[in-house]
Amino acid sequence: MFEYSIEQEAPYVWVNLVGKLITEDDAKEFMQKTDSLISQNCNTAVINMQNLNYINSSGFNQLLKILSATRNLGGDTYLCNINSNIDTLLITTKLNTIFTIKQEIKNLSDFKKNMSYGS
Repeated sequence: MFEYSIEQEAPYVWVNLVGKLITEDDAKEFMQKTDSLISQNCNTAVINMQNLNYINSSGFNQLLKILSATRNLGGDTYLCNINSNIDTLLITTKLNTIFTIKQEIKNLSDFKKNMSYGS
């Protein structure tokens, strides 16, 4: 089962992912809402993966679409709070070299504070 929640504070979109992101159908509504916010001057997506238990290539494809959309608008996509299983997949697929990864980020305010310190 896949669930998500989104918080917006331009130019940021904070996304919490929960469960398993396996198929494009799982992510359809999530992608529509995220794309809509990105096109509304939110060019930085922060994807909190703390409660994401599993993701496969289809799920990573969705994250790559978000990355492409934010970078096309001069922003970026950050993956936060990745568990060890997903971290292993990122390393194996070399996606860890494409995404910016941050650990121990509690929420959007914490992310913005960390970014202002350049860490």
